Amino acid sequence: MIKSVIGEDIKKLKLPVLLMFLDSIGHMAFIGVLYNVLMDINKDSFSMDKLKTYTVILIIAFIFRCTMISMGYKLNHLRGSDMIKDMRVSLGDHIRNLNLGYFNKNSIGDLMNILTTDVTDFERIITHSLGDIVKAAVLIPYITIMSFFIDPRIALAQLITIIIGIPILIVSGKMAQKFGLRKRAVLSDVISRVIEYINGVKVFKAYNQTGDKFKRLEDSFRRFKKESIMIELSISPFVLVFQILADLILPIVLLTGTYALLGGNIDEKTLITFLIISLSLTNVLKALSTQYPEYRVLKLAAEKIKATYARKPLEYIRDHVEFENFDIEFKDVSFAYEKEKAVLSNISFKTKDGTTTALVGPSGSGKTTITSLIARFWDHDRGLITIGGRNISEISPDYLLSHMSVVFQEVYLLNDTIYNNIKLGRPDASHEDVIRAAKLANCHDFINNLKDQYDTMVGEGGSTLSGGEKQRISIARAILKDAPIILLDEATASLDADNEIEIQKSLGKLTERKTVIVIAHKLNTIVNSDQIIVLNDGKIEEIGTHEQLLKNKKRYFNMYKEQEEAKGWII
Repeated sequence: MIKSVIGEDIKKLKLPVLLMFLDSIGHMAFIGVLYNVLMDINKDSFSMDKLKTYTVILIIAFIFRCTMISMGYKLNHLRGSDMIKDMRVSLGDHIRNLNLGYFNKNSIGDLMNILTTDVTDFERIITHSLGDIVKAAVLIPYITIMSFFIDPRIALAQLITIIIGIPILIVSGKMAQKFGLRKRAVLSDVISRVIEYINGVKVFKAYNQTGDKFKRLEDSFRRFKKESIMIELSISPFVLVFQILADLILPIVLLTGTYALLGGNIDEKTLITFLIISLSLTNVLKALSTQYPEYRVLKLAAEKIKATYARKPLEYIRDHVEFENFDIEFKDVSFAYEKEKAVLSNISFKTKDGTTTALVGPSGSGKTTITSLIARFWDHDRGLITIGGRNISEISPDYLLSHMSVVFQEVYLLNDTIYNNIKLGRPDASHEDVIRAAKLANCHDFINNLKDQYDTMVGEGGSTLSGGEKQRISIARAILKDAPIILLDEATASLDADNEIEIQKSLGKLTERKTVIVIAHKLNTIVNSDQIIVLNDGKIEEIGTHEQLLKNKKRYFNMYKEQEEAKGWII
């Protein structure tokens, strides 16, 4: 199971696991000394010379065990932590390369659970549980087999007790896994509710729904508390019964051995040996009784990580291609987010290099889907999409996106300085390049009016800035990237008139000599577009320039007329 998640890196764990196993062998030296001391006392042959010998053996065994434990656990933690560090990065990269359907079908809580809780739980398997499980898996058979070589009859009594306990241990693991799954689901919901509460705290305050009045968050915490208690209650009875059985091994061996001793079938030496072995076996079994259910719970995390890795990212066959131009063409493209619910049906159009194409139409007509397919956030189901004559399905999504700048309607800024948020567009950009991009995006002046200017922290998501300020920083980022293809999801739809004018100026600088696809809601912003595509119900109804579409007097004409009439409305 571990190998299926970390692959060949499992070889790094061989040495630390071996060292921890050697520690358990060193533990047997203590038992051996105890056995010999008891035998010497029984034979009245204990002496100072033997005491010195036993003391030296114990000191050597102690130093040996300390060395093995220190090296084993240190290596296990260091190598395990290093593997988990690499896993976090590779898992994040893997998820990043999945299509957007994965994010739509999995809640934020579930994604956070995988990247944080599940990875941390898997780390516990490697750095804590693995060594203990290996010790138990080796020592229990070793001690049992050794017992049969000494006396099969008493060893059989030990074995029967273990066999009776195995089903109980297995059931405890199944119960742990069953309730562990339920707890995981509830934990994902808790994380989602917490994020929801933080993001919407202004709304909740406005409607007096904070604290215990926000029932969704309160209920999720209560469910998590209930499931946490249930998982403990479900496991405890089985663990307790198993530990009682483990404790019974010593009295069973004592009774069986005494009966055999009185019958003359064994000697005192054999009985003492079995008593010591039974004590050691009991301790190992009791430790296993708590380790195994915990391992089964933690194993759920490994299975979830494995399932995430099993999801196939967007496929491609070329890491790099040379684009002769940046014409974008759709040929009979169809796409559906879910089966039997087509979003695009046989879409065909071409936008030439250096021109602007506007997408208009009612909500749900497929405008955003078209830009998402160009950026390969999704892969189309049928048809062909090309850029410069190249099939984009054959090109690495990362390489494809390196030729695009995307300006979303909803801007997200990092919890970092304004300077670093702009520089995100091109990490190797110079200071002068960043300032130039900010000036072209018409945000240099307002940045200089801030207390810390370009070193101003913007807060997570850009919470300390207005919508217009965030949008202009986003445009500066896109200008700095200087990609040949620009995808715009109506950047001025929700802004006031002053900000709209400033951002229109910024967009003009951004789109010069670029291939532009713009989603438009305000039709007056796209009247100069080289091509306007009118979409409805996933199909193209009209294509043409602003003047051509007005002459057609169809859907675009009616949409434009309604918006022009709305300008005269007075409330």
